[in-house]
Amino acid sequence: MNYKLKVYYKKEDLPHLDEVSFFHSASTFDLYKNVPNYTPLMVVCFLNNEPVASLFAHIMRINRFLNTSIFKRCYVSQQPAYYNENLPKEAIFCELLDTLMKELKHRVFYTEVRNLGDPIFGYKAFRDNCFFSSKWINIKNSLQRKRNIWNQLSRSRKSQVNKARRKGVYTEELTNEVELAEIYELIDKNIHWKFSHRFPPFSYIENFYHSFILKGKGKIFITKYEGKAIGGIILGLNNNKTAYSLYYWGKTRTYKNLNPTIYTIWHAMTYAEEHDYEFFDFMDCGYLHEKAGKPRFILQFGGKQHATRRWYKFNWSWINYIAAKFHE
Repeated sequence: MNYKLKVYYKKEDLPHLDEVSFFHSASTFDLYKNVPNYTPLMVVCFLNNEPVASLFAHIMRINRFLNTSIFKRCYVSQQPAYYNENLPKEAIFCELLDTLMKELKHRVFYTEVRNLGDPIFGYKAFRDNCFFSSKWINIKNSLQRKRNIWNQLSRSRKSQVNKARRKGVYTEELTNEVELAEIYELIDKNIHWKFSHRFPPFSYIENFYHSFILKGKGKIFITKYEGKAIGGIILGLNNNKTAYSLYYWGKTRTYKNLNPTIYTIWHAMTYAEEHDYEFFDFMDCGYLHEKAGKPRFILQFGGKQHATRRWYKFNWSWINYIAAKFHE
């Protein structure tokens, strides 16, 4: 088929696109509006002048003072949005990825595609563009079972939730901007020091509140104890089908005996269940076969793990070759 592809850097220039994907919709541009060091872009595939698929990506500059390509990375999350189910998805993804890589050739040092869910999705397209991969775990809870969320929890998780509840821990939904700064500080203290998990600037969470929470496409829950925020979670909501766990955090050292992270996740999953969502998706949670750490922690909430992949590419061919050999 004769596809035409075009790259957009502004939401205003986009054609009309249906909201079929949380990660690859026109509104995703709003998350990065006026966020320093972040550049959003979208590749749209057309057939007979009608959009049939879109792929959203964002470029992150890791050094605020130096603006060269070596300090820039590009990230893509989830499979593209498709607006016609009867078209060849793999072939269209090849076109989308080819166009994206041509656009990024001299603009970024590194590209990463993650949270794809399916370990074989786009395999040929990635290999043709010299990507290499690592095996990862995707964890997702089905909310369509006859067993409710509470019955899916492990015995230890139930005990921890009950203990927190007895001691007066409770969770509130964020309904105004007053606590945004406090929430951002809590998140930043928990993950900003991790080199591979930097949280965007404060304007990002402001955009999420205005463009997603106020429009019913996201939620922020705050867990409190004696009026103090001790944990929280940010959810992305996709058309009453999937609730995505975007970020969660807790003061697990200061309030270890209250289990703020566990209580927060349980509350968010219960909310998704009560509002008829089909899945609660933790997305990529760690390397495949990892027996400890994050995957083990999340699996105790009753979800199932699925094999998936993360794909990487360095734009310097010799570095990419060495990195690919190392991963092999």
